[in-house]
Amino acid sequence: MLIISLTIITSIFYVLATSHVLSRLFHKQGPSQKITVILSTVAILAHMLLLVNSVFRSDGQDLSIVNVALLTCWVIVVSVTAVSLKFPATLLLPVVYGFAALLTVASLFIPHHILLQSIDVELGLVAHISLSLLAYCILIIATLYGVQFYFIDKRLKRKDLAIVHSHLPPLMVVERQLYQLLNLGTALLTVALVCGFIFLDGMFAKEFIHKTILSLVAWAIFVVVALGHIKQGWRGKPVVITIMVAAFILTLAYFGSRFVQEVVLNKF
Repeated sequence: MLIISLTIITSIFYVLATSHVLSRLFHKQGPSQKITVILSTVAILAHMLLLVNSVFRSDGQDLSIVNVALLTCWVIVVSVTAVSLKFPATLLLPVVYGFAALLTVASLFIPHHILLQSIDVELGLVAHISLSLLAYCILIIATLYGVQFYFIDKRLKRKDLAIVHSHLPPLMVVERQLYQLLNLGTALLTVALVCGFIFLDGMFAKEFIHKTILSLVAWAIFVVVALGHIKQGWRGKPVVITIMVAAFILTLAYFGSRFVQEVVLNKF
């Protein structure tokens, strides 16, 4: 009952935050930062309590894909909200909050009870998992910045005056932040993969090989794009689309097989 109540509170405040930002998306002053912070803070705190109660159960720890997704989503929401306090992120907020609302509601209907009685803590494993999660979150945020860049660029090319007088950030600022996040996320993903190959023995084991290969493919794409921007000045729509493809591949690597095993196959 507590989990259901926390899920409802979390989703409601995420929806309220999303609605507030969207209602003033093209307003010159933009959404009220005070109202946005209040609504999102309540949602974030409820989301955190939901995570604690979902993961740490009396009979063990539930580390199912749903709870891992909720944790990843929480990290992204906190990061984007924190960034928005200093830099305009008007387009990112409704996307992040809206997705968080959908995910929290969906968590009630997706079976997710993978209980572990104890967790063996190994420094190499912890480093690999922590860096992988952090890299994924940063690269997803970079992808969202890419979507924001594409949206603003497209509206500017259409000479849409609403975009000029809106609260949306300047195109060059968005582009600069996009590549800063891309470089940071790619560096962290590189270190995470290196830690995995050094400290873990089963990176190419049958049950993990697809994750490893997909992660390496995504990493290679991110590296090529990052170096292409630095060395050759790559930019624009093709780069954004490539980043989105790499982010999709990395998502498949992190969540694809577990979703099939824990959710799809669990229903049959």
